[in-house]
Amino acid sequence: MKNRDRLSSFLWGALGVYIAYEGYELDLGTLGDPKGGFLIFWSGVLFAGLSFFLFLQTFWKKYEKKENQGSWEGVRWDRGVKLMLSLLIYAFLLKTLGFIISTFLLLVFLFKGLAPQKWSTALVLSISTIAVCYLVFGVFLEMQLPAGILGFLLIR
Repeated sequence: MKNRDRLSSFLWGALGVYIAYEGYELDLGTLGDPKGGFLIFWSGVLFAGLSFFLFLQTFWKKYEKKENQGSWEGVRWDRGVKLMLSLLIYAFLLKTLGFIISTFLLLVFLFKGLAPQKWSTALVLSISTIAVCYLVFGVFLEMQLPAGILGFLLIR
């Protein structure tokens, strides 16, 4: 397991360095005036940095030897399938129902169905997440979010 983590961290780190290089080649610009490569470069740097941290962690972390256990044993496949299906349904309903309703339904499902929470917690987290996202993206950044059936209520 340790050698697999070292190899994968090396390969992902190399990919991060490549992404950073390509971003650098596109012109970074400045923080106040970012160009096309700015986000790509810093994403690659972050990617490479996290890979390097994983590589270092292989020297600190103690690995337990698990006998007669495959790599995929104990994986909860049902959660992954539920997540992928919910995201697919969300993508189909986003334009019709709009950002607020479809995102609310998705978040309630995720909070209740995949990571069981109390109803009050799930509702408060869903509503507050939508409110913050709407304020940041819809109001402050003036992005057009799908209005859907609530189009007449949204601030323009």
